[in-house]
Amino acid sequence: MVDTPPSSGAADDVPADTVAAPGQSRRSRLRAWRSRRRAKKALRSKLRRRLTRTGISIVLIIVVIIGGLVGYTIYRSGQIQHLKVKNLTPVAATGGVEDILLVGSTSRCALAKQNPAFGLCQNGVNGVNSDVVMVVRLNPKTHRVTLLSFPRDTFIPNARPGQYNRIDSALAYGPSQLVAAVEQDFGVPINHYVVLNFDTFANVVDALGGVHMYFPDRVYDNYSQLDVTHTGCVYLSGFQALALVRARHMYYWTAGQKMNVAAIKAGNYSASGAEYDGSGDIGRIERDHVFLKVLASAVAKRGLGNPIADNSLLGAIAPQLQVDTSFGLSEMLNLILNFHGTNLASSPETTLPVVEDTQPYIYKGYNYGDLVFPSEPQDQQAIAAFMGGPNAGVSLRPGSVMVSVLGGIGSSAATAHTATQLSTLGYKVLGHSEQAPVGPISETSVIYSAGHLAQAERVLASLSGAVSLGVGTTTDGADVTVVTGTDFQVHGGTLSTHATATSAVAPAGSQRVAPAALTSASAPSASPISLDTLVSQVLLASSAVPGYTDNGALAPPTSSTTAIPSYDPRACPVKSKS
Repeated sequence: MVDTPPSSGAADDVPADTVAAPGQSRRSRLRAWRSRRRAKKALRSKLRRRLTRTGISIVLIIVVIIGGLVGYTIYRSGQIQHLKVKNLTPVAATGGVEDILLVGSTSRCALAKQNPAFGLCQNGVNGVNSDVVMVVRLNPKTHRVTLLSFPRDTFIPNARPGQYNRIDSALAYGPSQLVAAVEQDFGVPINHYVVLNFDTFANVVDALGGVHMYFPDRVYDNYSQLDVTHTGCVYLSGFQALALVRARHMYYWTAGQKMNVAAIKAGNYSASGAEYDGSGDIGRIERDHVFLKVLASAVAKRGLGNPIADNSLLGAIAPQLQVDTSFGLSEMLNLILNFHGTNLASSPETTLPVVEDTQPYIYKGYNYGDLVFPSEPQDQQAIAAFMGGPNAGVSLRPGSVMVSVLGGIGSSAATAHTATQLSTLGYKVLGHSEQAPVGPISETSVIYSAGHLAQAERVLASLSGAVSLGVGTTTDGADVTVVTGTDFQVHGGTLSTHATATSAVAPAGSQRVAPAALTSASAPSASPISLDTLVSQVLLASSAVPGYTDNGALAPPTSSTTAIPSYDPRACPVKSKS
């Protein structure tokens, strides 16, 4: 019998490419094809199960790794000390831009290992000041990083609670006071607070294996222990790097000059054969900026992502790092992710311009030594450049601001005239009065009541010279009180006031006039008074005030950016590839 294929059914689905073996029927071929298909399915199923198990294993490994990294990160984060810091501005209020106050603490008692080079806590070197007061601005939208440094000797109204002092002294009253001083006296919002001490800084550099910097000349600083005896690209350990960033009494020897460090140690500076830097804190800030960029470059070259390197770096930073309690782990990680590729070497850096008092500063009978005053309009210009625009107060109408004037140089005539000038500019002047001069030289202060920072910034924009900003008690119920000092000008009025004090000895050919002889009744009326006449009145009036000196003691304002001097260290030259 000959088999005939069925007219319908599954047999019709036998693949056409099934080749029959000799003597094999079509039904046999179908069974063979089905057998092979079942074998292939079984193989694919087995492979699928293996791949699934492998995939699950990989996922589990990834989870374990990520979990380990998170656990490690949490472990390192747990080593960071968190401080309760008041007066911080929420990040939401600054539109996502973060201003971090970076502070270098001089506390010797906080050091894990005491070092005689810094002064010993047990020997009474226990003052807590801030060698470094720097704000780092991070803009996540533009990935831009900018730096703004405040000279540590800047004399401001609210350095201490309700007291004038250097800004570096605020840290003695805790981080909250330093944050308040920066926000209230400069109008810069602070979102987070980070403080490093000597140990932390040196350990970070050592964890990187040290850094190299190029020294055009030999340098020495007896105070910070900086001692570089040869030129060129020099290796710096953590201790040597710390000595560099703390140096502000630096001597240097150019080519051909004989280096005599012993003479400097003995106080015989003329025999040292050296040149004196003389730039003080301003020069040190510039060196700090240069060093930070070199340090950032060293970190970038090593790369974040090397487990061994990162562990040593985090191990150096975390145990001694102090941050505010609101600066959480997730925010830190987000900042690292957002800015890990930013080239810090090209980040703009600014130093707040200041006016130096070249004589020891006397304030209310106390000698504060050498210090500097804020300088307008240079300060507000530098802050506006740092923040990416002028402060909000500049846009206010003068007519919306209530102002009073408190005379601080012993001349009611000058006080009344300042009030007239501000009124001419459109401010609502509520009154003027006098207070005793604080000393021979004084800065002008724009004092505002709580909640009136913008109004104070508007008044500040109308003044120039040695002028500071601060929160406090105003007079006559005003939003803002201008406390006049010995060097300032009012812009846009009928007359510029440049109040100058003189010595207790009256100028030749003049008569001594008691301050009471010049009262508000004798102040200029609507009719203009000549500048020479007004200044003469101020000179005569202030000559009866003991201790007043010529205002030439104030130096010109410094620049917000300064070129690196020829003798200062900088990044090592990049070797050209041959």
